[in-house]
Amino acid sequence: MNMPCDFPYMDLLPAVSAASFSVLEFFKGGFDVMVKDDSTPVTSADLASNKILLDALQKYFPDIPVVSEEILNPPLSALKDKFFLVDPLDGTSDFISGRKEFTVNLALIEKGLVALGIVSAPALGELFVGFNGIALRTSISDVSLSHPERLFLKNRYVPFQKGRVPRVLVSVSHTDPRTSDHLQRIGGVKIPVGSSLKFLRIADSFADYYPRVKSLHEWDIAAGHGVLKAAGGNVYLFGLQSEVKYGTPGFISPPFEAY
Repeated sequence: MNMPCDFPYMDLLPAVSAASFSVLEFFKGGFDVMVKDDSTPVTSADLASNKILLDALQKYFPDIPVVSEEILNPPLSALKDKFFLVDPLDGTSDFISGRKEFTVNLALIEKGLVALGIVSAPALGELFVGFNGIALRTSISDVSLSHPERLFLKNRYVPFQKGRVPRVLVSVSHTDPRTSDHLQRIGGVKIPVGSSLKFLRIADSFADYYPRVKSLHEWDIAAGHGVLKAAGGNVYLFGLQSEVKYGTPGFISPPFEAY
């Protein structure tokens, strides 16, 4: 199944594809690593990907504000009811370490809720799109969505579901005591996966559940959330069945559960 012919964000797929191939070139050929003011790493691949994505957003959607991990962002008052959230390279630590589970992420937020998610996994060759109840997976070069696979959750998991041994996604690079305690209570089979790829591995039914008690930034989760939501899942406030919202002070995401 393809996206409807009136899918309004088709022009963004070539940009995500171009950013993906750019990141892949750095991954194979070498890159510079710098340290940001918050002591986290940023690479020349992050910056190149960011430029490609922001240039496309400015070209095709100049009236919609953009929030990105790699720019000085507008105040919340300037975002109004709609804005893009960009993480040009999620999983920078994985990227630097030579692991392939890094992603390029672009989301659209409308009235606080995710409305569109586009995510690529450049080193794995995968491109995911989620919009209006349709989630698709294809190759990073298939920008016309000519041969996509429809994704939808099969036998959706609910936390602490009796008689179910969940496949639980855990971070490769980051952990914290509260999340670890919760994982111990949940039980199940733990599967380490990097970056926003965790949301996609629920969307494609490889895994069931991803909890995170320690906060992240909104750009870390929005695009993956968009794909998972379109596949029939969602990302909820931790311990509640209330969907995570975006456009909060500091663009900090709350503790959440994805399933």
